[in-house]
Amino acid sequence: MFDGIVGQEQAVEFLRRAVTSGRIAHAYAFVGPSGVGRKLTALALGQWLLCSAHSPLTQPLSPQGEGACGQCPACKKVERLVHPDLHLISPDGQTIKIEQVRALEREASLHPVEGRWKVFIIDEAERMSLPTANAFLKTLEEPPDHTLLILILSQVQALPPTIISRCQVVRFVPLPERQAAELLLSRGFSEGEARRAARLCQGRVGLALAGEKEEWAGQAEQAFRVLEEVRAKGADALFQHAETLGRDRGKVESLIGSYWLWYRDLLTIKAGGDPKLIIHDDRRGELAREAQALSWEAIFDGLAACRAAWQALAGNAAPRLTLEVTLSRLAFRAA
Repeated sequence: MFDGIVGQEQAVEFLRRAVTSGRIAHAYAFVGPSGVGRKLTALALGQWLLCSAHSPLTQPLSPQGEGACGQCPACKKVERLVHPDLHLISPDGQTIKIEQVRALEREASLHPVEGRWKVFIIDEAERMSLPTANAFLKTLEEPPDHTLLILILSQVQALPPTIISRCQVVRFVPLPERQAAELLLSRGFSEGEARRAARLCQGRVGLALAGEKEEWAGQAEQAFRVLEEVRAKGADALFQHAETLGRDRGKVESLIGSYWLWYRDLLTIKAGGDPKLIIHDDRRGELAREAQALSWEAIFDGLAACRAAWQALAGNAAPRLTLEVTLSRLAFRAA
């Protein structure tokens, strides 16, 4: 599975060296934006440790033995997420609850069922509440032998320093636009679709691959339509859209991302930047008119509103409230 990870050569090489040298940490924090391969890398590492052909403990592996075989029953189970020694913990609702951490502790205390390791992947780890993080700290401080904990999160500041200090941090970065477009081309996107999606996802290819191509392309259109309706109809439309869309954190993140890219394009045009940098090339006329109508301050305010929304969501703010505030700042202040 490591071979399928694109654009994260530094992270992958770091993990390869850790395994082949027999110096596997008991806990890692995979830090970076969503859609860049953090979970895929965590599963690849788990597959390697659980592979029946290569199940390293503390002894170094030969270079010829790098990576999971991908063919044994254990590897197939990891691919299907049904291996009894691989555990994927995701938020239960809006947060990772303390009961989930208690269950992790109980499971970690048991011997592996089939392999020689137990692998726990905590997705969206930043959504632990403080009591949950404190409960999880005990497992980090006294991890059972041959237990691997992988935390997936967007930024190290999202968890208490006591948690991060007990993990080896592995950084993940967005892909360059050209590399993202090439990957999307290989996954069935046309050249035009790949170029547009690569710009819209800003190197977070997993976001573009998560749904149908038509769905991905329609996300920006939905964001524009919502903002236009709020500007035209006022508070009633604002609260209606916040009620409908604000229940889904992922949807709110997508909307905020679309607004950020729109204001980025406005700034590019206002500053006379290279037209090749414009993401919404199909709306160039609309962008030019809005950039001319808005002041520099209004454009900077729009970018600041999007940044504040991202920070709020990273800090577990309510998606609905975050969307309400952001739409209010973008629609009414610009007007």
